[in-house]
Amino acid sequence: MSNVVLSTMWMQHRFDHVRPFAASAQALGFDAIELSHYVTPAMVEGLQPGEVRVASLHYPAPSIHHASGVKGDKLLASLCEDERRWAVAQGYRSIDFAKAMGARVVCLHLGWVEMDVHLCWALEQRYQVGQAGSSAYVALHEQVVRQRAERRPLHLAAARRSLSELADHAARAGVRLGLENRRHFFEMPTLAEMRTLLAEHDPDVVGFWYDAGHAQVLANLGFGSHEEWLAVCGERIVGVHFHDSIGVRDHLLPGMGEVDFAGIARCLPADAVRVCEFDWYFDDAELRAAWQDLKEAGCLESAFA
Repeated sequence: MSNVVLSTMWMQHRFDHVRPFAASAQALGFDAIELSHYVTPAMVEGLQPGEVRVASLHYPAPSIHHASGVKGDKLLASLCEDERRWAVAQGYRSIDFAKAMGARVVCLHLGWVEMDVHLCWALEQRYQVGQAGSSAYVALHEQVVRQRAERRPLHLAAARRSLSELADHAARAGVRLGLENRRHFFEMPTLAEMRTLLAEHDPDVVGFWYDAGHAQVLANLGFGSHEEWLAVCGERIVGVHFHDSIGVRDHLLPGMGEVDFAGIARCLPADAVRVCEFDWYFDDAELRAAWQDLKEAGCLESAFA
């Protein structure tokens, strides 16, 4: 059996605890799970090391919210030092839990640039009604890029501090971090930021977590391409999220959208953790078919054990 992992994203509205989810995943042909930021402390209560096979954790997991109601993955780049330190502490918890559960990689969201996100929303709406390439779309695209660049420096500095602290903790724990390319342009890191951050850290500690669906969405909106991500960061891939996307809709099953999974498969290191991050509403038969489609595309040939 190819090593293939199912994210707890699919667990939503089905199970209140990880145990029955892991059993269901195994019955579907998956031989390990990823604990995502959907998982709460109650969902892993009493779970013992070795009880289920956990290949990776998706920070923040188990997830708790800051007093402000915001999850830690935004706050790693917060300009409020108390918020940033709180988010780093949640990262320490995730790393420690990953080590305890036998997971070797923690997928990491590095935070946001605080900007007028309604502009990004407007750009997506124009894309969806076929205005990509129009003068209105181009002007809005330029405005989004310009505003993010203006507001980025302080947030990038905060994210850099957070990553350095988390990398030190991960190195001591013997766990690798994978920086994920994100779904929204206001999130971090962009391709240029990813290249800079990876260059600053030991490849044995910090790598690139490649999200295929996210890359496709941003490519559609005019923010880079799969080819650019893979050319710049491909050698640093430590994990991948497989899901398809069409337009700006992601977390679909392979074959439903625009992602070239066979092309991606040719660029993946053999030891990359390969996670199916499918939305919750797909049924068992659809997941089995998706598993087979990814296998035929060559995506599931790995050795993460």
